[in-house]
Amino acid sequence: MDMYIADTHFGHENVLRQCRPQFSSIEEMNEAIIENINRKMKRSDTLYILGDFAFRSKRSPVEYLEAIKPKKVFILGNHDRDWLRHLNEEEVEKHFIGVYPQFSLKKNGVELYFNHFPQLAWNRSHYFGQTFSICGHIHNARDTSLAARLFPQVHCQFNAGVDINNFEPVTFEELVANNKTFYGRSYTPEEQERLDLAIAKIMA
Repeated sequence: MDMYIADTHFGHENVLRQCRPQFSSIEEMNEAIIENINRKMKRSDTLYILGDFAFRSKRSPVEYLEAIKPKKVFILGNHDRDWLRHLNEEEVEKHFIGVYPQFSLKKNGVELYFNHFPQLAWNRSHYFGQTFSICGHIHNARDTSLAARLFPQVHCQFNAGVDINNFEPVTFEELVANNKTFYGRSYTPEEQERLDLAIAKIMA
């Protein structure tokens, strides 16, 4: 099983003030996200982490990596280069299948593009239902940046950030549903048919 997550911000105390008032401490947030990952995923599953894994953490990010069960593919975010450069080659190989600035894969004919940052277009993005983008970066923002304001209009792009996904990893089907709810997206009957078919192919 493949699942997706972004913007965990492990150890980042300021993120509580910025957008996560439901947590009373950074320790509570860290534990909740790790518990959610391990509750939903097995060691044989693959977790695609779309950036901003940790930031200004008093604990080593290796501790969070050690606590997370599934295999991990990592896509770099804007807050990751500092802590990643402190990991030696053995630690990187131990904890990640791969580390990429961006990444893509094809599942049963449907192409998925992974990037920490939202995009307006990517290869074949005008063919709805054939390719999708999964990203993070904007948390639960709606109007604090141009990217956040435009995001809801790009119907084939999905925000994997924990802030709109119940602080847990999500399947592609859950990702689509959560984005539809949070952004109030609606699809034409033809688009919905194509989307349902793509979900079935990706989830197969």
